[in-house]
Amino acid sequence: MKKTTWMAAVAAAVLPTLVVAESVDLSVIGTIIPTSCIPAFAGGGTVDLRKISAATLNKTTQTLLPTHDISLHINCDAEASVEVSVRDNRTATKLPGINDGAGNNDPALFYGLGEINGIRIGGFALRHGRPEADGAPQTLMTRTLAAPAWQLPASPLVGNAPALYSWGSGVAAGPVAARHHGFPMSLLPIIGPSNALPITSEIPLDGSVTFEMFYL
Repeated sequence: MKKTTWMAAVAAAVLPTLVVAESVDLSVIGTIIPTSCIPAFAGGGTVDLRKISAATLNKTTQTLLPTHDISLHINCDAEASVEVSVRDNRTATKLPGINDGAGNNDPALFYGLGEINGIRIGGFALRHGRPEADGAPQTLMTRTLAAPAWQLPASPLVGNAPALYSWGSGVAAGPVAARHHGFPMSLLPIIGPSNALPITSEIPLDGSVTFEMFYL
């Protein structure tokens, strides 16, 4: 007992007493963020049809105006697969009975072009081209949430929502993940019979659609 007490006393004499004077904390923070993709149209989101002479319009049948090429580009900060839908903001102004000149006349494939004095001016269609992902050509595919299996489009025209579109090597593989996606299209404007329009004054065209992008 005496020996144990002596050794403890010696240890206490040898070890210095630690006194805390100051301290500092280290925090580790950060944020895990999801992949981000930004859609944009090459050349901007406005297609200007410029001035259209009323004299060039058919009086009793629709007139197909020259097509305009557009391209939707989606740039991502990491590889991602996406799908898009098109929502018509002028659906109430779509002229019934219009077609693309190639036999396609399903109303779901056309978009409104505005109205004047309650008269619907016409509409337009979007003819899809071949999409690409990171520069590689892809196969266009479509589905709806009600019928979620991917399939090849039955029409060369891009349909209104709830139709969804994406691209990949094929419907079995499904949409491809990439950092850059490109979806080329041709816009086909259609004007209704001019004898139904007040062509004695200028008629402004007012088409508007929203392309919505979704992550997969």
